[in-house]
Amino acid sequence: MFSIEQYYEQAHSGERVDNTEVLNYIKSFPHVVLWGGSYLGEAVGKYLLEQGVSIDTYWDMRANTLKEVNGIPCIQPFQGKNKENILVIVCIANNVIIRELLSKLQENGFHNILRGDYLYMGAICPFDKTTGIDASICQGTMCCRAVYCQRVGSIMRARKHTEENPLHLTSITFIINQRCSLKCKCCTSYMNEYALEERVDIPLERICEDIDRFFDAVDSVGTVTVMGGEPFMHPDLAKIIQKMLTKDNFGLISIATSGTWPIKEEQLEGLVDKRVNISFSNYEQSITKKQSELMYRNIELVKNMGVSYTVGKYLPEWVVPSTLYDKGDTELQMMDKKKICVLPPRAMQVKNGKLHPCDFGTAVYSLGLGQYESDYVDLAGAASGKTLKKQIQDYMDQPYYRVCGHCTQNEGLTSKAAEQGYMDFKRPLISD
Repeated sequence: MFSIEQYYEQAHSGERVDNTEVLNYIKSFPHVVLWGGSYLGEAVGKYLLEQGVSIDTYWDMRANTLKEVNGIPCIQPFQGKNKENILVIVCIANNVIIRELLSKLQENGFHNILRGDYLYMGAICPFDKTTGIDASICQGTMCCRAVYCQRVGSIMRARKHTEENPLHLTSITFIINQRCSLKCKCCTSYMNEYALEERVDIPLERICEDIDRFFDAVDSVGTVTVMGGEPFMHPDLAKIIQKMLTKDNFGLISIATSGTWPIKEEQLEGLVDKRVNISFSNYEQSITKKQSELMYRNIELVKNMGVSYTVGKYLPEWVVPSTLYDKGDTELQMMDKKKICVLPPRAMQVKNGKLHPCDFGTAVYSLGLGQYESDYVDLAGAASGKTLKKQIQDYMDQPYYRVCGHCTQNEGLTSKAAEQGYMDFKRPLISD
């Protein structure tokens, strides 16, 4: 009998996958729907059509604009008469939003669900343990979410291995500043909460020391994300990336930018490397015409400099992040929260000498709303790489983080992605 979970494990493994069983499983349903008509949905749909799978429709919030994908009509989500006979393949690459969408499917009575991002890993991804990775292809297709890609992590794990207590991570994020060119109302890094005097860059020397200590402690990392705030507001961005490229135990670097701050040529020096990709978000529906024009000038500059880059399709909605205040949870409640959280350890962040569990934990600490010693690893305090490695392993195994007592996971979905404005997350949100 076909096991979806076993297929997912094979797709994540970095090995070549026999897709016969999963294709037979998909074909066993009289109705197949793909949720998501962007790059991932288009690629998965093309593959399935080539394999003889009949696809009824695409679901997408942008149905009125997209009309059709791969020649298949695109309609609004959750339409379908006999839900027991429908297989929904969720082709949403955003790891934060997909959690909300999976819950919505269950709530609306759709229980036959397949992860399209995992199907892509097993059936379409061109890389395996024998090939290595190339950011211009791996991230350049825009089909997968390399930041959370277990397959990339497995490929790196096969290249870097120690016999005694190996430490392999799917991803890590380095936060290099806490200032931004935008004022996104629902920023998951809570940039709007920083006072003007707190909107600063992390010193280059501090970041370089963190890079040395962290990568000397871990065996491998799949993807490294460099972000802020807005990373191109940091004058030493090129030096930071060049420093990271001296390390050989990670797969990819993704520089996450909105493109709404002027990029200088010197910030791109040394970034022409198969492991580096600049990821431009697409917030055209929420930013000014002037900011949009600047984004395209920046894209053209990056292109002319020969640096690998991607430009996202706009998202119709974002997740409203959790409020920041302490909820007063019991230990049991915090343990339960950590158990169901899909982020740690895949969303750990290094910022200013400390390793935090996630962007939420980083924000609570940095904003002075809860500076719990159990909630971070002091990178500078370890006597050796071996000692730091053990500290990180123990840290990841904690039953909960104290900051879990501040977290509500998320507060639902916004009506508009990257909407500009201010929402006070330091107190309970008031529903309309």
